[in-house]
Amino acid sequence: MTGRISVVGGAYGEACSFPRRTLYRGSGGRAAAVLHSLGSEVAWHTLTGPELQPEFAAIAKHIGYELHAGLAEVDVWFNYRFPLGRPDIWPSEVPRHAHAGTVTADNLLVFGMLEGRPKTVAKRAVYDPQDGSSARAYGDNGSTAQELAMVVSLSEGKALTGQGDAEAIALVLLSEPTTSVVIVKCGPQGALVRTCSSAEWIRPFPTERVYKIGSGDVFSAAFAQAWLVWKQAPGEAAWFASRATAEYVNGGQDRFTIEQMGDMQAQARFAQMKARQSGARTVPDKPIYLAGPFFTAAQQWAIDEARAALQDMGFTVFSPIHEVGEGLPEDVARKDLEGLDRSLVVLALIDGLDAGTLFEIGYAVARGIPVVAVGESVAEGDLTMLLGTGCHVTDDLTTGIYAACWKMMGDA
Repeated sequence: MTGRISVVGGAYGEACSFPRRTLYRGSGGRAAAVLHSLGSEVAWHTLTGPELQPEFAAIAKHIGYELHAGLAEVDVWFNYRFPLGRPDIWPSEVPRHAHAGTVTADNLLVFGMLEGRPKTVAKRAVYDPQDGSSARAYGDNGSTAQELAMVVSLSEGKALTGQGDAEAIALVLLSEPTTSVVIVKCGPQGALVRTCSSAEWIRPFPTERVYKIGSGDVFSAAFAQAWLVWKQAPGEAAWFASRATAEYVNGGQDRFTIEQMGDMQAQARFAQMKARQSGARTVPDKPIYLAGPFFTAAQQWAIDEARAALQDMGFTVFSPIHEVGEGLPEDVARKDLEGLDRSLVVLALIDGLDAGTLFEIGYAVARGIPVVAVGESVAEGDLTMLLGTGCHVTDDLTTGIYAACWKMMGDA
């Protein structure tokens, strides 16, 4: 079934160091690409900076969607060290833009924009605020919709409602007269899909690789396609969105073939039927053991980033340098091993093949504790014992962090 969707969202440059990748997307551009590949006619309303404007015009012509772009004062770039890191945004203060008109459409997908989004009027709309703790309500700028679906992260939901858990957030958002669907994304736990009469938890689909940048854009776009155009029920649409997001993060491609779309729909339906009797899943209270050297600035940075990412997703982390610190060998070793014994999963950063880290991996394997090892520059010959004892080995930090989370939740 084809349809037409108007998209309101940012047009930004995106640069990532590891893996090294430069893209011209932003939330609006990525959603437009996804929706067009899923069969919709797309009109994208955005702002483009003076130097990137020709790039976005060329991409729109190549893919085949309509581009309605006002001229922004500056080009905006998101610069990532790795996909789970907090980006450096340039410029640090993005000028606000006074939009002249109103975007009116039957079907509308709206994202928050750093420059400020235009007023929108829709029959049915999907709104993704995109602003984390600074999230703003859909109607804050006078926008209206006869029927609204909200797609929020847990942090955005907290900012919008002051509530701390997914169910409470959803109920507050549903109290708005035109809001009929709320999706609260809770990381590896999955997402709560809530209407006034039903509640359903959807689960993530584990993947071999994880390119996290833009995954939320893909989720909202796929949900919009399924709910607005295909007229699927909210839960069915959200399961499809979760499966489409997995396809994106595994390959980094935001355009799907007809064959991929059919496979994603079938796998989403199967997963929904399989999980129909399950409810919310709680994050285990036991920790993830974060093993790795911390003797240089680069090593400590990697430990800090991994620990912060895991904690942001709601997990408890035992990091020896943070929980035990330095001291006499016999004291440090005893306390570290006690932490290992309490942990459910080990995430080990193995670049440099630090002796202590390798000892901790061996100890965990002997105790039957699952191990995820991340080695960005480790020779294959040095991985024999890890691979031979069933450790999950990857050369990508983001992928390793998610693999540890999925093991904690029983998904992998």
